[in-house]
Amino acid sequence: MALDSAPYLLKNERTELTDNRSDNERNILNLIRQHKALPKATLSKLTGLSAQSATVIIKKLEASGLVKPLAPIKGGIGQPKIPFGLNPEGAFGIGLKVGRRNYEMTLIDLEGNVRATRYESVSYPTTAGFLTFASNAFHEIVKSLNDIQRLRIRGVGVAMPFAIWNWPIETGAPEATLAQWQQFDIKSELERVLSLPVFVKNDTAAACSAEMTFGNSQQWENYLYVFVGTFLGGAVVINNSLLSGRTGNAGAIGSLPFFEGQERKQLINQSSLYLLEQSLNTKGEQGKKVYDSTSPWHFHEASIIEWVSGAAKGLAHAAQCAMSLLDLDGVIVDGAIPPEIKESLIVQTQEAMFALDMRGIASTSICSGTVGANAQSIGSAILPLLANYY
Repeated sequence: MALDSAPYLLKNERTELTDNRSDNERNILNLIRQHKALPKATLSKLTGLSAQSATVIIKKLEASGLVKPLAPIKGGIGQPKIPFGLNPEGAFGIGLKVGRRNYEMTLIDLEGNVRATRYESVSYPTTAGFLTFASNAFHEIVKSLNDIQRLRIRGVGVAMPFAIWNWPIETGAPEATLAQWQQFDIKSELERVLSLPVFVKNDTAAACSAEMTFGNSQQWENYLYVFVGTFLGGAVVINNSLLSGRTGNAGAIGSLPFFEGQERKQLINQSSLYLLEQSLNTKGEQGKKVYDSTSPWHFHEASIIEWVSGAAKGLAHAAQCAMSLLDLDGVIVDGAIPPEIKESLIVQTQEAMFALDMRGIASTSICSGTVGANAQSIGSAILPLLANYY
């Protein structure tokens, strides 16, 4: 099977878990994560376990440092109920995002709080530069932890574009340099350098995992997730589960065909940030600064307006395709862009949908993601926690 049709990142997929939990333990941890805090009686009812079994599991999780008792709930008849919540010190995950313009490493605790981050801008990703960053950033981050906390790091999650060697022209990278990624076993190399289990996921799928865990304010069960970064990416959630597909690349909306006039191109060439970067460069501005921060942009205003309008047309097309195939609850849009630009993009995408022929397709709601620009990095840090506990 050709490498392009089966992403190389899925090689050696099995990963040993450092704190693998039973199904009942996972179920209880997941319920506590979803509800923030629950008493034993409620956990027993929701899981179908006997009160005694639920108590035994809670005691085991408490002894392991994964959950802790919170302030009693007063009121009602009888003794106050004691809810249990996640212990943020119980476990840690490290996330590593490989982007086309930057690398980022993030440390989160069991509650999902970001404890530390390291970031590096690059002109384009190289395998050697990436390993150097990963090693240096890791050793800097672990310095912020004590000995017990370091032992509770459950692994490193990696979020990166599958087939990153494609699109060298759009990336502005030498074709030979990007081609090195095609034979690069990122999982094995990182496990060798960092001595921790490594979990790899498509970058937008990882961002979607972060939205599923910490966002989705609409509580949708079925939706298209869109992340607007250097390149446009997408993921699909069905029945509250991330749809991976045969090769782990389901929801790759950037590769959708897009027609404008007589021109045929991929959606990546319509709704990606690199297009704004190029536009700004032609006007004498430093286009790469669009990746430096999500603080308000102070660039050539006409370029921003033109980019938002064009990107919105592309997102509307993706939403139409997704709704016609899957009849979803809606579309969630996030990205490495300032909040006010994201809101403008969402409004214009909704307006662009009014110009499309939507006969026979349900109306579409388009909402903002809540995790934000660091969704890919945070999503990657969740991966080892999901693998061990949920």
